[in-house]
Amino acid sequence: MIDVDGSPLGFIAWYNHKTRNSMIRIIQPLVKNLKFGVQHVEMAAVYYGVRDNVETFLKVRNPKRRKIYVDVRSDSKSTIEQLQGLSRIRDRKLLKIAKSIMKMLSRFKLQIVFNHVKRNKNMAGYILDLQRRKRNS
Repeated sequence: MIDVDGSPLGFIAWYNHKTRNSMIRIIQPLVKNLKFGVQHVEMAAVYYGVRDNVETFLKVRNPKRRKIYVDVRSDSKSTIEQLQGLSRIRDRKLLKIAKSIMKMLSRFKLQIVFNHVKRNKNMAGYILDLQRRKRNS
């Protein structure tokens, strides 16, 4: 299970519950009033959360070569619904990131389940909150 989250300030984070590893990345901060801006950061968080953990997924003992199930959780309901195929992706950049995620997953025998989780249950969000507090103090 991996929690992912993004901040409009340009920070994205993921937390892997199995390995208890986490990472914060800094990407380009959002331009104010950018349409779909927060969703770009949230989708990028999913991308990096999956990409940075692919090796970990593939190291899982799998003697019968079954698909490995990975639960990717985010507190961005719209991002999760878009990745589940329940909502249409109306922005080209978001669509490009989503296609990159799906392409990456298709190369490996991974079955990813995208789930929405409340903000207070998202460890990556907690990590970003700690980062923000540290910067402001």
